[in-house]
Amino acid sequence: MKRTTLFLSATLSLLAASCNQTAPVTSAPTANTAPDVPIAVDSAKAEAATAPDAAATSSAPAAAPQLKDAETLKLAFAFKPAPNPDDPAHPRTSAHLLLQGSKPQDIDLGKFAGKPDVVDAAKAKAANFPAGTLLGFRSYQAATGISQDLAVLNEDGRHLRIVQRRVEETATEPGAFETAREIPLAANTMVVVAPAKK
Repeated sequence: MKRTTLFLSATLSLLAASCNQTAPVTSAPTANTAPDVPIAVDSAKAEAATAPDAAATSSAPAAAPQLKDAETLKLAFAFKPAPNPDDPAHPRTSAHLLLQGSKPQDIDLGKFAGKPDVVDAAKAKAANFPAGTLLGFRSYQAATGISQDLAVLNEDGRHLRIVQRRVEETATEPGAFETAREIPLAANTMVVVAPAKK
């Protein structure tokens, strides 16, 4: 009995001591917490966070005039000889579309038989190229009697669309042009065809 009583007394003493120790811990932050300080810090942060937004808003109209300047983009084809390992006697031609502007681009269009024949507006119309063709060419392979046509279009003012079709001599009608790729254009871009090199 005495041991049990002593054990219970010791346990109660420890519990009382732990309760007395926790009370100052919870009350200490409450006593030291100054609600005005965090509010002042938060308001300072809020002012600092809104300051860049105001600066960005005020600087946005200054950037707008740059968009008014139209970009002139010149289009041209470039053809380079390409070896043909399958038939060395008939080399192929690597065709490229050159975009000449503030950010020049060299777009690989693929390899074609012989040297492609660039078509002007009159030839494009006679060969049933799409309306509005800016630039195009026809590649003809005599051994197979197959032609490959390629045209560059600017339909919506925001994209250059490259279309291709296959034409067989024995076919009653030429194949339909299909989109090969699209090239995005910046706003206010004026597309023109560069004069052909003589």
